[in-house]
Amino acid sequence: MKHVLDSFIENFWFAPQDAFLRAAEASIWSRQVFLPPVLDIGCGDGHFSKFLFKNQGEIEVGVDIDKNELKKAKNCRVYRKIVLANAERLPFGDGSFRTVVSNSTFEHIENDILAVAEVSRVLRKGGHFLFTVPLPRLTSVLKQMMKNKDEFARFNERVSHRHYRSYKEWRDILAKYGLKSVAREDYFPKETVRVWYRLFKLATFRPYKRELWSYLKDSPYGKLVPSGAVKWLLQKYTHHSWTNIFNPFGCWLFIRGVKEK
Repeated sequence: MKHVLDSFIENFWFAPQDAFLRAAEASIWSRQVFLPPVLDIGCGDGHFSKFLFKNQGEIEVGVDIDKNELKKAKNCRVYRKIVLANAERLPFGDGSFRTVVSNSTFEHIENDILAVAEVSRVLRKGGHFLFTVPLPRLTSVLKQMMKNKDEFARFNERVSHRHYRSYKEWRDILAKYGLKSVAREDYFPKETVRVWYRLFKLATFRPYKRELWSYLKDSPYGKLVPSGAVKWLLQKYTHHSWTNIFNPFGCWLFIRGVKEK
């Protein structure tokens, strides 16, 4: 059976930092149970979702704020319905879903606390909210690797991270809106983040007007690159970090909450 990391590298070799991180998250999602109907907040274009949630069957609704991404998501056959919506104002009635999922999205939401309130509203009593987010530990690790504060500011602007909340913060926010944290898993410790950030810098390097990953993905220049050799090198480079990827000192966090009220 193909390793989950190899599968992501095979399909997303042009953006290796994403392949590496999403493979870890896919491993976590594969162990979860989704009770329908399911809402995915921040579904994007659906391409990663197809691999992240491949063991979960069809998801009832995917929402995102990017109209262009949603047009692509319609063709991915992951979602029964695609909706253009802001997580801070979900266009669904109270108690519409038994499961709400969100992968690496809440760190991008301006008012993430309001979004949690909305999740609680659309969840039925006993429903589950499952999500992944970066921890404050990530900022500490990255700053140790960076030359100066400006480099971190550029990184943060590039990835559009608005929040780095601790597990305690998330636990308290969930509790405020009737959600109890019942499970957590930390992943991507310091050593793994070092590998990930090197891949990030490589993929986002601008040889001309665009970042390298975009040339590799959909430009004529990308066809000149021996993708098979690149995939082989990426597998060799990333696999040694995989054995310790799920770690109490991880820089990313998975939480499962249950609506009690």
